[in-house]
Amino acid sequence: MHEPLPEAIARHRRSFGDGVFALIVMPDGSGFHCVPNGEAMDAERLTRDEMAAALVEKIYGLAAFRGN
Repeated sequence: MHEPLPEAIARHRRSFGDGVFALIVMPDGSGFHCVPNGEAMDAERLTRDEMAAALVEKIYGLAAFRGN
């Protein structure tokens, strides 16, 4: 059984807050950062370097960018 996107996002927000997003990585290392916009998704195209930074930020947080 498939759940419509708006209902899935609403259920997720009730459980985890507003942090819904998707990072889609292409074979060349570039990709897309997708966030919900009502019943649709907005996507921002990311270069390879931007995708690497987004992955590190989402997985490890901004603290990963701090130097020693």
